[in-house]
Amino acid sequence: MTAPPPIGERTRVFGLIALLFLALAVRRAEERGVMAQGAGAGPSSGAGSGRFVGSIEAEGFRWPYVVHVPPQYDEGPPLPLLLLLHGSSGSGLRFLEDAGWAELADREGVIVLAPDALPLRPAGAPNRALNPRIWNSGQHPDDRPRSQIDDLAALDALLTEVQQRWKVDPARIYAAGHSNGGAMALRLGAERSGVFAAVASVAGLRYVEPPEGARAVPILAIFGGADPLLPTEGGLSVLPWEVRRTPELLPEVRRWANGLGCPPVQIDFEHQGTVHSFSFPPGRDGATVRFLVLDGHGHAWPGGQPTPGEVLLVGPRTDAIDATEVIWDFLSSWRRPDAPGSSSP
Repeated sequence: MTAPPPIGERTRVFGLIALLFLALAVRRAEERGVMAQGAGAGPSSGAGSGRFVGSIEAEGFRWPYVVHVPPQYDEGPPLPLLLLLHGSSGSGLRFLEDAGWAELADREGVIVLAPDALPLRPAGAPNRALNPRIWNSGQHPDDRPRSQIDDLAALDALLTEVQQRWKVDPARIYAAGHSNGGAMALRLGAERSGVFAAVASVAGLRYVEPPEGARAVPILAIFGGADPLLPTEGGLSVLPWEVRRTPELLPEVRRWANGLGCPPVQIDFEHQGTVHSFSFPPGRDGATVRFLVLDGHGHAWPGGQPTPGEVLLVGPRTDAIDATEVIWDFLSSWRRPDAPGSSSP
């Protein structure tokens, strides 16, 4: 059982929660405007390009989602598909907009599927500060209600629906996520290696043992060196809805590299200003593990739009990289070799 934080730390957290409520109230007003822009669009058979808002029933719950289909879709050939997984208390639409994924999708010709997770207490209404939407990435105790829901099955159903309605290149299906969504993307890489060509995570890390005989899926992970919620040295971190203990960064990344069969030697260690890059030699199926540490950066998405007051809870941010661009450069360089009927680059 995790010990409670010291009195002073709890007092600081209560103050942060009050400030967070204020910041989120401002954010909700902005989000209503974004939702209104997409509210008129809905799923339709034979859908083409555009913004589509819908939901599916899975595991006894309704899962909302947004699909962003670029203009290139109407030209004919199947396009890559990116599953975008928001962080705790986020939403698919907010992530799509704030991190610049919609702009990248239109420029690069990528279909983006951005679903909403279920709340921490699934039977209750979602609340960004007290009952946040989270993914069942394996980070939470098994006896919690949220851990009893099979997110893998729900995401399987979502991916199937999208592939039935749009032309998707099965060799170029990817997952990327932030924080808890990043940990979920890593879980998908381990447990759905027959679907995803590569996965990426920002500020999210949890090791999942790949099933025996599973294909090794390449991984890119990005971390902030000043992240108070996922400190590089590990330890206690405090969120409005829970207190948790996180592992030290490097040993956990090494576990992923070992799990993919990468030799236990780091290569391509680079310093570019405040960006530190580590890569492991290729493992099974040629898969690599690459991770970046950004000095002076906290838990926020690098290059994304800031939330009012975020520095109080998630730490500072820097402009060292645009994580959206870096991640797409990595993901798009990989294909699932066993995918049937894949298109040429």
